[in-house]
Amino acid sequence: MKINILLNNNFFKDHCTYCFIYPIIKSFNLIKECNVSINLVYSLTKESFDCDTLIIDSRFDGIKENKKFFLKFLNKNLTKKLKLIFADNADNSGQIKNDFLEICNIYWKGQILKRKKEYMKSHYGGRLFTDYYRNEFKIKDKNEQKTVPVKSSKLLNKIIVSWNMGLVDHGCYSHIKQKLFSIFNNRLLIFNSTNYYSPSNQRSKNISCRIGTNYDRETVQFQRKKISNILKQYTKIEKINRFEYLDEIKNSKFVFSPFGWGELCPRDFETFLYGGILIKPEMKTIQTWPNWYIPEETYLPVSWKLNGLKNRLTYFIENYKILSKIAIQGQKKYLYYTTKKKSKEIFTKRFLKLIKN
Repeated sequence: MKINILLNNNFFKDHCTYCFIYPIIKSFNLIKECNVSINLVYSLTKESFDCDTLIIDSRFDGIKENKKFFLKFLNKNLTKKLKLIFADNADNSGQIKNDFLEICNIYWKGQILKRKKEYMKSHYGGRLFTDYYRNEFKIKDKNEQKTVPVKSSKLLNKIIVSWNMGLVDHGCYSHIKQKLFSIFNNRLLIFNSTNYYSPSNQRSKNISCRIGTNYDRETVQFQRKKISNILKQYTKIEKINRFEYLDEIKNSKFVFSPFGWGELCPRDFETFLYGGILIKPEMKTIQTWPNWYIPEETYLPVSWKLNGLKNRLTYFIENYKILSKIAIQGQKKYLYYTTKKKSKEIFTKRFLKLIKN
């Protein structure tokens, strides 16, 4: 089987693309042993269609530059023998790209809504949680945006969970490795840090929550602003440099990780790697792979409304010893999928299953 993957050549330019391609490159040799040939293609030409399966990264610049031309070229060159997979690599569970959903065979997304029928509704702000804050708290965006509903329930069957950003390296020097890989394209740079920090290590700080709160859409920033105001009495919120930030996580019992543009956040996986207990707004609306978010087992959920948050935080802090098993399970799960011996095999099996779907 020959697979072409159309994407941008600069992996430092777009972290979402890097997160998508990372586990493929990491497992490249195992995938090849399964008689699957993968070619990374950086421009859309007729030769791009010389394959059994064409995977298109949603962040490809050719789509942004002239989507009408891109779609016209696709339709002109597609054949019945070719399987077209559109990889929506946005870091949120909303905003299905309907024009690509209609023409592709399979629509991959790293995280989707468990209730797919929600995609047949219009969501204010482009996400389920922004729609919630609009309805619950009457938050209005100056730059208003709504999702375009999926037209047919049959199209929902095309939407399948691929894999999420948790599989990429989140170690201390990950940003440097990403930059170097983008320059030298050397697969030796694609490996996950094994320099984890045990949950059992002494931690003097109760909570870490270094977050930005300024977004150009009010419904996106609302949750972060509200959390920031509540947590100011527990910890400093202002951003610090990466090394200080990771040292703080290593020294913190709990790490609060709110939503940003998407529900998943690199902070989630830095918390797992460095042994803190992840606190996060409920993820029960999301389906993703790997599923890092098991309530009371790998993370501590709080309501989107954030009511009673102070009481919840007081309970967490007072019961840290009992809750520390959550940090252990979170880290164990994270390492299983990223650094353990079989992690490449697990991803390869997942990838081949998705391809053959």
